[in-house]
Formats: sequence, C-alpha cells, structure tokens
Amino acid sequence: MSSLRLLVGGLLSCAVALGLGRFAFTPILPVMQAEFGFDAQGSGWLAASNNVGYLIGAFTAGWVTSDAGRHRILTLGFIALLVSLALMPLTGSMLVWNVLRLLAGIASGWIFVLASALILPLLAQAGHARWSGLHFGGVGLGIIMAGLVVGKIAAGYGSNAAWVVTAAMAALFTAIAWPVLKAAHPHQPSASAPPPKPMDYPMTLLACAYFCEGLGYIVTGTFLVAVVKATPGLEDVANLSWVLVGMAALPSAAGWSWLSERKGPLATLIIAHTVQAVGVALPAFSSHPAVVLLGAVMYGGTFLGIVGVALAMGRAITPGNPARTMGWLTGVFGVGQIIGPVLAAWIAAKGGWGPALLMAAGFVAFGGMLLSLPLFSSRRCGVPRPGSDG
Repeated sequence: MSSLRLLVGGLLSCAVALGLGRFAFTPILPVMQAEFGFDAQGSGWLAASNNVGYLIGAFTAGWVTSDAGRHRILTLGFIALLVSLALMPLTGSMLVWNVLRLLAGIASGWIFVLASALILPLLAQAGHARWSGLHFGGVGLGIIMAGLVVGKIAAGYGSNAAWVVTAAMAALFTAIAWPVLKAAHPHQPSASAPPPKPMDYPMTLLACAYFCEGLGYIVTGTFLVAVVKATPGLEDVANLSWVLVGMAALPSAAGWSWLSERKGPLATLIIAHTVQAVGVALPAFSSHPAVVLLGAVMYGGTFLGIVGVALAMGRAITPGNPARTMGWLTGVFGVGQIIGPVLAAWIAAKGGWGPALLMAAGFVAFGGMLLSLPLFSSRRCGVPRPGSDG
C-alpha cells in the first residue's frame, strides 16, 4: 500500500475520532445552551462524559495486540461514533446526551489509538516517519470543518441540524478511511535487526506533564466558542476563532515534529507548552478581537504538536510496546481532560471565564516546568533525539 494512501486513511481517521467526534461539540455548545437553557456546569459535565469515555477507549485500546483484534475494535469504534453523533438530535435529555457523549468518547479513543498504532509504524517502515505529523493534522482538518460548516449550520438552523451534518461528514470520512485501515497490517521487524535503543528520560515525568496538558488544553478546546460568543462585541468572530484553531492545527504537528528532529523532543515540548500557555491566557487579559484570535492561533498551533511529540517521545522511551505506551499516555491525558472542563466550569460559575482560562494556562505552563526538571538536576540527563544513537 502506498504511503500517501496510508496517510490519507490515518488523517481522516483522526478527523473523525477527534476533529468531529469530540470537537464539533465546541461550536454547537453555545447554540445548545441557548436552545435548552443549561449552564456552564452542564456543559462541563457533557465534556467530562466524553473525556471519561475517551479515557476508557484509550486504555482498552492499548491492550489490543493482535491485528484481528485491532480491526474488530476499529470497526466497532467507527460504528459507535457515527451512531452516537446521529442520535444527539433525537433527544433533549441531559442524561441521554451524557451517555451518548460517553459512547462517542470511547469510540474516539479506540479509533485514535488503534488507527495511529496501525498507520505510524507503516509510514516509518516506508521511510516517511516525518509524515506522522500530517497524520495527527487530521484533527485540525476536522476542526476546520466543524468551524466552517457545523458552526454555521448550528447558528442558522439549530443544534439538531448541526449534529446531523456532523454525523454525515463523519460517515463520509469513515467511508474513505476504513478500507485503508482494514488493509493495513504492520510488518514484523527483521529478527536480525537490533532493538531500538530506549531514550533516557523518566516516563513518569513525561506522563505527569502530559496530564497537565490534557487538563489545561481541553478547557479552551471545549469552551472557546462559548467564551468568545459570550464576550460583548465578539459574537461575530466566535466561529472564526474555531476555524483559526483548525487552520493552525492542521500543519502544526508536522512543524513541531520537524523542530523535534532538530532540537530534540524535550526542548520542543517545553517551547510548545510555553506558547500554548500564553495563547490560552490571552483572552483573559484582553477582549480585543486581534488578541483573542491570536490566542486561538497560538492554541491551535500547539496542542496537536504537543500530542504528536509527546507520543513519539513515549514510544522512544519504551520502544518495545508502542501501542501500550500510546494507550497509557493517552489515558493519563484523558484523566486531565475529565477534570479540566468540570473544574473550569466551576471556576467560571464563581468568577467568570477569565479565571478559568488562567487556571488552564497555569496547568499547561506547569507541565512545561515539569518537563524541564531534569535539566536542573545534579546529574546529567541525556535525552537523545528519536532515531539518534544517543
């Protein structure tokens, strides 16, 4: 199978799993709030339900080791995600919505982890490891479609129509991606090939930083459109802010991967955490449209890069079982994502969205500080670049 076909299949899988399966909710949310009259805390629980499901999906996907098992779970994941999206307009029950978002999260976790575990090794074996960033860029593609299409449909025709359109786009992308995934079978490495040398870095520290990123980034990822729409004078740029997030996200994973190859993953992650923390905090300091949109670009241009580089670093630390490592890291990330929306909604209910955004930015910045701890330790911590001899 050609590398280009593999890339398209992986990219569209990411677009379905997260770009639409999770992040179409962001531009639909303020319309749902207006139509059904629930508050920020209700929104936080809906987001948390999706993230609980994602945690379950990521953890369980990481333990699937056979090709046959991966393909069965992937099939079930795509079906479950499409069904959960299509059923959202059929009820006004908050309880049922939470169940459907939980189901969508489980399916998203299965698709993201298992599709990545299938596609990325094949791209690397074909000599196109650098394309992995474009694979993750599929999330950005889905976010762009959510902002350009779903957001406008929601504003013009209501949230129910927006969910129908989301399900239809996800079905179209699935129809293109699934045949590629079905035919993807990673080759076994040659028995004579020496095992990759593990990267010298504490996995626990990477996981803690990744948890902080999950908790911080999801606040903007869930509430950005609602925050912008609720800001006087910014109502007209709410959907534009989400489109800019997607446009910045689409090439970002490839760009940060390129930087990681030259500066190393540790330095790259610290830089990305710093940029994202500033971007998340900007709307808390100014409601000027240019500042808010700049914050959206800084946020969109970093969160996929952090995901891609952190997962690549995790695979380099434990090269013997990449699927399990990805599942574990994604699960830790998911715990942060469960806490983030609920905590942010509670803070927003007490003091507005500004403090909630600052809380999120603080966690992202703290993750960057955790990553840098070995640089200040008394011993020399060697962190070679992936693929180097160390």
